[in-house]
Amino acid sequence: MSRRPAALIAAALVLMTSCQTQEDPAARPGPPDAFPLTMTDDEGVELILDAEPDRIVTFAPSHTETLFALGLGERVVGVSGPFDDVPPEATEIEPVGGESGTEPDVETVVGLEPDLLVTAFIGGEWKDRLREVGVPVFTQLASDLPDALGDIETLGRLTGAPEEATELVEDLEARADAVVEETRQNRVTCFLELSDLFTVAPGAIEYDLLQRAGCDPVTGTANDPYPQWSVEQLVSDDPQVYLASEFGQELSAVTDRPGIRDLTAVKEGRVHLVDGSLISRPGPRLVDGLEALADALHQG
Repeated sequence: MSRRPAALIAAALVLMTSCQTQEDPAARPGPPDAFPLTMTDDEGVELILDAEPDRIVTFAPSHTETLFALGLGERVVGVSGPFDDVPPEATEIEPVGGESGTEPDVETVVGLEPDLLVTAFIGGEWKDRLREVGVPVFTQLASDLPDALGDIETLGRLTGAPEEATELVEDLEARADAVVEETRQNRVTCFLELSDLFTVAPGAIEYDLLQRAGCDPVTGTANDPYPQWSVEQLVSDDPQVYLASEFGQELSAVTDRPGIRDLTAVKEGRVHLVDGSLISRPGPRLVDGLEALADALHQG
């Protein structure tokens, strides 16, 4: 997550959520449910699983949600921490997050005796330490919706649930395609604020969702996937719709600021809060986030 504009935002968005990924994660052709299984993760690290994993640690809420959606929740023996809150049963699973919140406590993970750890964090020496003691680690983090859906299928293969993953992805794809079709002829300009005018641009998964939901973000020329916009630039852009990632804040906290209160979107009441976990976690609820964005963008 080195592309995040600041360390705190990096940790918060990955944990609330959950880099570019490789097009084909499979390193060896063969039946999708065959074990031993060899696959390559988003960091180019080859993983060999001799058997279907029975004890899994997830170090990203998106992976926790995906495994539960695949009917494998009972196999999850460790999660990253309090942000692993969907479904509610996940909050009862042993947290493995260390003090920093950006890497797990290695001793805690090893004590759980996992067959597999999956994470959305790119980099980290802790992965080497886990691999040295025999804990398989697999990294995947999506930068757009197709990538996220592909990761669900990959995780299904890794855990011996390829058919369940394919069925889930087909349903999600159909719902996403419906949103794109419905909004194709009704596009608007928009701005999405994550926090303190940090926003999203090409390369961010939230930006991809905005485009699919019928928005042309005013941040399309930014070079950083998660840039911080200035009030002056925002006033100049004057988006038709202003969206803010909720994270517990009130709508008045978004609109009642110098410069912001003068935007056309604010004056016309086209400011909406969106659930940040729905649009930032590359798991099965991502399409819920897409649908929520479309509803917010095209109200009235």
